[in-house]
Amino acid sequence: MTPTLAGARPRPGAVLPPLPSPAEARGPRRGSAERAAVTAACLAMVFQPILQPTGPGHTSPVDLFTLATLLLTGVWAATSGRRLGAPYLLPMGLLVVGGGIAGLIGPLPGVSLLQLAQDLVLIAWTAALYNLARLPGVLRRLATAFALASIGWAALLVTASFAHISAIEGVSETEGNRLLFTFGDPNYAAAYWVVSLFVVHAVQRPRSRALRWTGYALLLWAFALSESNGGLLELAVGLVFLGAVAVWRRHGLVAAVAMVLATGALVGGTLQVVPLSTVQNWAAQSGQPLLVNSLGRSDNSTSQRSILVQESLQLYDSGGPLGSGPRTTKQLLYDRQYPYAKEAHDDYLAALTERGPLGVVGIVTLVLAAAVRCGRVLRAPPQRGQTAELPRPAGLVAALLAMGVAGAYYQVLHFRFVWILLALVAALAAASRNDASGPDAGGRDRT
Repeated sequence: MTPTLAGARPRPGAVLPPLPSPAEARGPRRGSAERAAVTAACLAMVFQPILQPTGPGHTSPVDLFTLATLLLTGVWAATSGRRLGAPYLLPMGLLVVGGGIAGLIGPLPGVSLLQLAQDLVLIAWTAALYNLARLPGVLRRLATAFALASIGWAALLVTASFAHISAIEGVSETEGNRLLFTFGDPNYAAAYWVVSLFVVHAVQRPRSRALRWTGYALLLWAFALSESNGGLLELAVGLVFLGAVAVWRRHGLVAAVAMVLATGALVGGTLQVVPLSTVQNWAAQSGQPLLVNSLGRSDNSTSQRSILVQESLQLYDSGGPLGSGPRTTKQLLYDRQYPYAKEAHDDYLAALTERGPLGVVGIVTLVLAAAVRCGRVLRAPPQRGQTAELPRPAGLVAALLAMGVAGAYYQVLHFRFVWILLALVAALAAASRNDASGPDAGGRDRT
């Protein structure tokens, strides 16, 4: 007879997964390559914000832990004989192949090949995190390390803002009083703080409710210091999603859809009564730096992004249907003396203009693959098997949804923590599938 979890009543005829062996239940062994790989991955979670100073090829100090995770995971796999899975391999393969073709025939092959090398490292790192996160207890450790470290970094930034320690604030002449911290970009910083809020919610750490809410407050404060309008939209989307999930679990899908529609109608009605332009003018004339540099400049930001979209499409029309090559938009706009020479600021547009039709298929496939896994995570029975490692797994889905929205006005696939989210969601989805139908053979995952 197949053993079952204590207190659980299996359905008649259901095939239940076997209980983990005592060795698996203990988690990584002390002194082993497995434990070393997990430690390196946790340190990579902790030092995610440490992107300055930059090195050759857009490398950062945190990449030391990224490479350590890759190397130690390889040693662990080689010495343990474990078969590794590779989530999102198909969509990322399409993006890399499309980018490789475009880069080789494009005007800046060196820039493109460097970006493709970075893409391959991120793919490998995602696979490493995925396989480590499927070990008992490791997913919780990774999420906890990310959550607690983000609160600590937020506390450091808030303290530095009071003490006016510019080296920590990350003040830049081009960004005014927006605090970049160690990210080098205020929108990158805002996305990190938003994702961190949802990771804290997912893992429910710190355990103390008072400390956890203090952590939320610090993260929101650090987010406000970035003065990012895009980050505000990401936060709103994630919070509405979590509200819809809560309503769905209590009252069903119809009530959840009604809640989302009611929220949309409320926002739309409010904007009819108080137009966005009125709010923008009020913020711009308020004299409060926080409002002036966030809502007060939102109209200008929208205008600049519209110009950038037009310029990128003009580049694509003049460069051919296969694209110009990954990460070439800014340099080409500058070389051809366009008025607004910036990166594409749009993952979906950049997939077309820089990687061609294969890039479009790749980005669409990546979004669909992530959406399928998010659906598995949300449908998984709560507090069962490995899926019980996160008390509120919908928090990770909310963070990934927020980044999917942000991809329409940033290139979030350059953000390292987006790949952390993809890996952890894939690990949760694989665990929920195993809970439902038994363990997979070798943990293989290709799409």
